[in-house]
Amino acid sequence: MAVSSQQAATFELEPWRDLKGKIVMVTGASSGIGWGLCIDLAKSGCRIIATARRTHRLNALCDEINNLEISSGQKNIREARKHHVLAVPVELDVSAGGLTIEASVKKAWEAFGRIDVLINNAGIIGIISYLWFIY
Repeated sequence: MAVSSQQAATFELEPWRDLKGKIVMVTGASSGIGWGLCIDLAKSGCRIIATARRTHRLNALCDEINNLEISSGQKNIREARKHHVLAVPVELDVSAGGLTIEASVKKAWEAFGRIDVLINNAGIIGIISYLWFIY
């Protein structure tokens, strides 16, 4: 039986479909795409390190994730829930200096002991991004 290239690609990508237990750090998590990614990844069984400048929004996001309703059909969440905390907030301004960023990443790392995936979703607008690349 011949296998189509689409079936072959699906087979090769199969290990990435199971995200259960992965520790994912998402920058720009306080709204929009970052917020949505955090919710969906948590529902897929990931533990989330949500980062952004607006800590009150991060706290609300993590509270929402840590209180997700678990249905019988979502085994991944039930297994992740055994660890009690699915998401932690970490204040991070990606336009800050290197030492500030390093301190935030250290806090993120300490939350779960590792980071498996980084989704660099945060944006910088205006002159700040231009000047940051010059210096």
